[in-house]
Amino acid sequence: MIKLVRLDYRLLHGQVVFSWTQNVGAQRIIVVDDEAATDELKKTALNLSKPAGVRLNIFTLDKALEKMPKVEALNENIMMIFGNTTSLRKFCEAYPKCKEVNYGGIANKENSKQYAGAIFLNEAEQADTQKILDLGVKIFMQQTPGHKRENLTRV
Repeated sequence: MIKLVRLDYRLLHGQVVFSWTQNVGAQRIIVVDDEAATDELKKTALNLSKPAGVRLNIFTLDKALEKMPKVEALNENIMMIFGNTTSLRKFCEAYPKCKEVNYGGIANKENSKQYAGAIFLNEAEQADTQKILDLGVKIFMQQTPGHKRENLTRV
């Protein structure tokens, strides 16, 4: 069962690996990021970052969508992590069972607007986010389970 769908440009890092994995009881992490899935060095680094005893898959967006029937059949608690709003939007458009997303970290860059502590959206990311909201997906901003949860309802 998918317990958490998270957007975080850092993919796997301390906050995700320890706090969220424990919070949702994740037995498997699925990273959906075209760049990471096609770069052997990034895949190796991600594999070194995962907690012991937790399985890790690193998929392109297309492969993740192809694998969703199999993922749904797994008897595991699963956390999915997306590296950017475009992949997340395309996933939500193609997989309507996604009903809620955690925005955990989106890098500050030129011409971006801050929405929460670590959430900075430029114009393209705002457009992706609005399309996700328009699909009826709930978005909440929360870096770790210990941080305050804030709903994002408009961009």
